[in-house]
Amino acid sequence: MKGTPMKNIHTIEELFSLTHEKLVGQSGAISINFANRTHVYSGNDVIGNCLQEWLPSWFSFLGVDIQAGEHTQEFPDFVANFDGISYDVEVKAWNVNNAPAFDLANFFSFLDTTYNEPGKLNAHYFILGYRPATDGFSQGFQLEKVYLKHIWEITNPSRNYSIGLQVKRGIPYAMRPCNFYRNEDKHFSDIFEFVSAVTDAFKEFELAADLPFTPEEWYDRVMSYL
Repeated sequence: MKGTPMKNIHTIEELFSLTHEKLVGQSGAISINFANRTHVYSGNDVIGNCLQEWLPSWFSFLGVDIQAGEHTQEFPDFVANFDGISYDVEVKAWNVNNAPAFDLANFFSFLDTTYNEPGKLNAHYFILGYRPATDGFSQGFQLEKVYLKHIWEITNPSRNYSIGLQVKRGIPYAMRPCNFYRNEDKHFSDIFEFVSAVTDAFKEFELAADLPFTPEEWYDRVMSYL
């Protein structure tokens, strides 16, 4: 993107609009050169992880004040500042040949963070959808989609739980998105429906949670903010 003009960006919506305009349709490749041998990666994890690290650098290039979150392992990833207003930002990427299956947040960490700071429920998700080259000749990937979403716009009840959850041995780990790429309208109708669904999931796994509050207390706390 060398030569792209810097712009005054005053809102996160303006950042999304410019990102969508400049990046959709762009192609790239991720390679390693070791022992004088170059290899271009096509693996989903490598491409997705690299794009997630690359996007904040793009934001900084555009002149946006974006900083890593205070705690690197906690939701959300970044804080972006526009004209004195701060936005919590998560960055995600996935291969559009598959349904989105990236982690939205660790479930219990999400509950703890939003109990202490309910405003983080309004975090914005910047999501990149890429397609690896599969024609047998081309290498790399092409960016096909850029989304700016709230968490309730990319989640819905799963087959087994009130929200999408990765559960191992009876313990919930990560919250997972719905297939918003194929069914963009099949998500929770608003933040209130999402909060109710999270509360139901918390109740189901309350005995596994090492948290100093109950599902009812979490619900009352975040609803008083909303």
